[in-house]
Amino acid sequence: MEADRVRGDLLSVLRGAEAETLLRRALGASGLELRGWELEQVHARPGADSSARYRVQCAAPGGAQAGRAGLEELTELRVVASTVAMTPQQRSSVGAIRADSPHGRVHLWVHPVDPQLPGLLLVEHPAPSPCAEPGSTELESRLSGLLGEQCRLQSLQMLVLRPLRRAVYRAVVASERGERVLYLKVVRPARMTELLRRHSCSPLNPSVADAGDGILVLDQAPGLALTQHLYRGAAPGGTAPSGTSPTEIPAAGVAPLDPQVLITALETLRPETLELSPRLPPARRLDGLVESAITAGADSRRVQQLSSRIGAGLRERPGPLVPTHGDFHPANLFLDQTGRHPTGLIDADTTGPGYRVDDLATMLGHLLTLPSFDAQGYAAVPEFARRFHSHCLLHADRLDLGARTAAVLLSLLPGAQSADQREHHLHTAETLVERFSPEDPPR
Repeated sequence: MEADRVRGDLLSVLRGAEAETLLRRALGASGLELRGWELEQVHARPGADSSARYRVQCAAPGGAQAGRAGLEELTELRVVASTVAMTPQQRSSVGAIRADSPHGRVHLWVHPVDPQLPGLLLVEHPAPSPCAEPGSTELESRLSGLLGEQCRLQSLQMLVLRPLRRAVYRAVVASERGERVLYLKVVRPARMTELLRRHSCSPLNPSVADAGDGILVLDQAPGLALTQHLYRGAAPGGTAPSGTSPTEIPAAGVAPLDPQVLITALETLRPETLELSPRLPPARRLDGLVESAITAGADSRRVQQLSSRIGAGLRERPGPLVPTHGDFHPANLFLDQTGRHPTGLIDADTTGPGYRVDDLATMLGHLLTLPSFDAQGYAAVPEFARRFHSHCLLHADRLDLGARTAAVLLSLLPGAQSADQREHHLHTAETLVERFSPEDPPR
């Protein structure tokens, strides 16, 4: 419990005003002065290290006097602060600064350098390639080799950055055959062999290739994400989901989705999935989830009571081990324009053996959160979630499904974008388990 408290205190430092002291100290060690900063994102790992990413403005001392017309020349950087332990050699290799506080030790470094993700530097600061056409970068050379044709990088957009763990980019490349969308996933190089196996467990997985240095290259999935099928952009005040254009959103007259389509996608997972290492679902990580939720600002008493009720509703063995996706949510499932057939299953990093009910609970939990992002745009989601829940009961026990879905919502709570959304997740989870009691006999 003492270690949990220390982790919580350090996470509070990364989230709060004390982070400014850390940033000043780190920049000062490089001869720079802090002029402004903004917290962009926090990544908390229950029971493990936590990281935060900041956008900072800095300048060299005396820059205001040196600048033309007295204007100070500012430099903008992305700075990562992490509670991860690092040796002096590791710090030196990435230029990290150690900062000690009463709550513990933090390391800071400038993105895209990362002690665990060497591919970040190659993707974001590509050097000229000595083995390709003049003007081509090393990244373009590697992509050209994988695609079998000379290509140029037209645009690159970061979608996800989890320091020390992974980053995801959307890349548009052009060749003689036109433009093509690829996704670049930067991971720890040691994980590449395993991820290539996981990303070939279903015919719905987009094709994947290894570009070296922990850079996984994936084709764009065909069709539309389930989130796009569920969104109604015509709703007053509605905003299309990120990355979605109005022409990609199905018309309001499209027939209601059949929940069985979602089950059909899971049934495409191949038997060899069972040979992979399993992922621990949220329902089996309750202690860490409780810690993260409380640190994020949720009411301690309510979260502890929710955890107890989740435990009371769980079945120890909710069915046979089957191939599972491990992160089966609406943005990871693609359907054709009619919504009748699955066409893509992405983000397969967690594919492996497990219980079908955990995939169903993950999908149901994420469906229940969608209206909290845009109640009007996702006005049709509660009805679909109700129908999907009824369909899930053909495959799962009601109490067990409710408990596992509540655990999923608890796992999403630290990522809530506002206090209102945090309350939505917590209240929805409580509703799912309100009839459970810690005194109920284990099932």
